[in-house]
Amino acid sequence: MENGFSKMVNEQAIDWEAIRCFVEVARRGSLSEAANELGLSIPTISRRIDGLEAQLDLLLLRRGPRGAHLTEAGHAILQVAEPGARQLSQIARRARALQDGPNLPSVRISATEAVIADVLAPRLANLRAQDASICIDLEVSNDIANLNAGRTDMAIRMVRPQEETLIARRLPVIRLGLFASPDYLRGKALDRLVLQDEHLLWLDRQYGDIAENLWLRAQGLDATIRFCSSSVRSLLNAAVAGVGIAPLPAFAALQAGLIEIPLRILPDRQPWLVFHRDTKTNARLQLVRDWIVACFKDALAEA
Repeated sequence: MENGFSKMVNEQAIDWEAIRCFVEVARRGSLSEAANELGLSIPTISRRIDGLEAQLDLLLLRRGPRGAHLTEAGHAILQVAEPGARQLSQIARRARALQDGPNLPSVRISATEAVIADVLAPRLANLRAQDASICIDLEVSNDIANLNAGRTDMAIRMVRPQEETLIARRLPVIRLGLFASPDYLRGKALDRLVLQDEHLLWLDRQYGDIAENLWLRAQGLDATIRFCSSSVRSLLNAAVAGVGIAPLPAFAALQAGLIEIPLRILPDRQPWLVFHRDTKTNARLQLVRDWIVACFKDALAEA
């Protein structure tokens, strides 16, 4: 006769791949985004979560056309599952930190589009001059999840992360400003520009409450936007083409020949070089981190 112990979960039988899928879906609120991040199909992730829910005899997620949402039980399980998933991902990072020999994998760096295109990529030759054996993968991303999952060696972020497993090294401040082309500004007096009467080019709403968007709302300038994009390079190119005035990193805008509008000052951005504590003493990664710092100092020297 079965008793109350028959439904106890066998801890040794827990499917940690299912835990990883559950944590990723919980973080992103979407099976499709989690599938893209993990390199799995949506049916595979759904099947693994189904199995986990059956094993735990709990409903963890409510899944529908508008995404996946944690149940009360899901919130409780996530609190203990997330630290476990981080510990498992450290295996991959520790293995990379211990690797040695002539066939080392590429060093993967995650950063914003502007940092990759205008700060790091133009200075790759400087790194090769120090060590020609190092291969670099540059990934455009604002997400810290890739770093936590061991798929990225280091990241450059505009917000300092709070995870205890991460080290954040302060980089030179990026000055932001409003810029336009000489053609757009022809015949206009810079000291008498009224931004409410101009055409603004801006980052789209997917960026949320970043400093530029908060400033825009505080100035009451939402109605003046004529072009939005999630790409800083698109804003830069549109400004160069004379479409309007854009908020841009000063170093990139000045290099492109744009003129700064002196009427308003946007908040500066503080970038952080972020990496895991267990890679701190890796000499190869330290060389790359030092190169990143040098890239920022060089790129921002005259901005």
